[in-house]
Amino acid sequence: MTVARMYAAVFLQEGDCMRKRRFTVRDMTIIGVSAALVVLCTMFLKVQGPTGMIHFGSAALFTVAAVFGGVYAALAGALGSLIFDLLGGQLSYTIWSFFIKGIAGLVAGSIACGMLPGSRPNTGRRFSRVLLGCLAGMVVTAVGYFFAWWQVIGDVRVAFANIYMYSLPTSIIGTITACALAVPLYRALDKSGFFKKN
Repeated sequence: MTVARMYAAVFLQEGDCMRKRRFTVRDMTIIGVSAALVVLCTMFLKVQGPTGMIHFGSAALFTVAAVFGGVYAALAGALGSLIFDLLGGQLSYTIWSFFIKGIAGLVAGSIACGMLPGSRPNTGRRFSRVLLGCLAGMVVTAVGYFFAWWQVIGDVRVAFANIYMYSLPTSIIGTITACALAVPLYRALDKSGFFKKN
């Protein structure tokens, strides 16, 4: 069986599980808390970088993705970024952020540990998968915001510059943070039986 077929089989199996599984109040609570974490880390948790202020919104998103999977991260990233843009008055980017962060969370989470918590046992324990998921999320974010800035600002050179000044530094910080936190957090939750409850 080729690698492509193996991945296809995994995603088909997960898709079948998703169709059979109903979201519970517990699921929605975790997604809501994760979305709030994305908002708070984007709005308040910042450090001064060489190209400007760097927020930790991507760190929260990538960590949620690596621990809870693509579906939780997609909803948390989409809703969290939407709320942040609305609160910050950045209405021109609201829809862009909703889809960009949602897709980034979905891609990062599905690679790191599957679509849903515990859907691929033990994958969340692997640093390599977390790193690969975060890097994929970084690419989605950079490409998405390049088109967002190009569309909103109307200058392709400024869009490229913003990728270097804002998107990449934020995603790099997010990747480092997620790689440091996600694996031990996943292991702690797994040991506590968290994933067996879903």
